[in-house]
Amino acid sequence: MKSLLFKILLFVRPSIVYQQIAQHMMSSLPFAQLLGIRIDAIGPGTAETSMPDDAKLHNHIGTQHAGALFTLAETASGAAMAGGFAELIMQLRPLAKQATIRYQKVAQGGTLARAKVEGDLAALKAQLHAERKLAFPVQVDIFDSAGVQVCQMQVDWHLSFKEPKA
Repeated sequence: MKSLLFKILLFVRPSIVYQQIAQHMMSSLPFAQLLGIRIDAIGPGTAETSMPDDAKLHNHIGTQHAGALFTLAETASGAAMAGGFAELIMQLRPLAKQATIRYQKVAQGGTLARAKVEGDLAALKAQLHAERKLAFPVQVDIFDSAGVQVCQMQVDWHLSFKEPKA
């Protein structure tokens, strides 16, 4: 029932659906909450997340800790994935299968992650319906407060339809 409502709202008022996805994600990700991560925007296969500058998130040289940056990017990738499959997300079991991160520079201050599902969403959805499962990458770019790109990440997501409850 909720999937049908999401489909209708996605057509009429997509911002409501994306807001619901963001709220659900943040309520189910206590570690992201602990780090102060926010989901700032979700769209069809895109997302932006941010994390404040906080001494508790720093490493031994006083910049954003690599683990915190990883969590910021992984959260953004999940939000982009959910936004790309918004009308189906309640029927799906998403799992991050693999992640690769490349740290390029130290992150000064707060950070922002921008994520995008790779590939054509319509083709990915058709494949998901045909095969009942799907694997695909989400690319994430992370920037510090000066707008400097500090790292890139790719998260390979695996989606499958939930089994009906007996």
